[in-house]
Amino acid sequence: MIMGAVIIQSCEEEEEPAQTLSAFVIGDWKSQDLLLGDTEAHFLADIEPNQYTLTLVVGEESTELQPEGYVVDNDANTITIDKPQLPGDEPSDEKIPFNVTWVEGGNTMTWLPIDPLENDAPTIIWTR
Repeated sequence: MIMGAVIIQSCEEEEEPAQTLSAFVIGDWKSQDLLLGDTEAHFLADIEPNQYTLTLVVGEESTELQPEGYVVDNDANTITIDKPQLPGDEPSDEKIPFNVTWVEGGNTMTWLPIDPLENDAPTIIWTR
């Protein structure tokens, strides 16, 4: 009888699965101020499953960029994004990989470019 109670109780105490990076990144984010060339700007990001949309904000002006795709590797804590097409840039099929530092349930994440010299990507600190 005691054994049956232990089995029933252990079934009731199943842990919820830990949050994955692919679930954590979903939502609206704001970057820190970045220097893009000689222009100070920041990004707003709307990240949905498999697609993100950036809005480039320079002073009081903002420009929504074309939606792009991304892939998350939950085990490696990486995100690889399709390079966003900034105003004046030619379309590109380039991918940019980032290591992601984040804490489950937190409100910030940091994207560290895996190869910053190859793709000229900045470190980006995102806040919800």
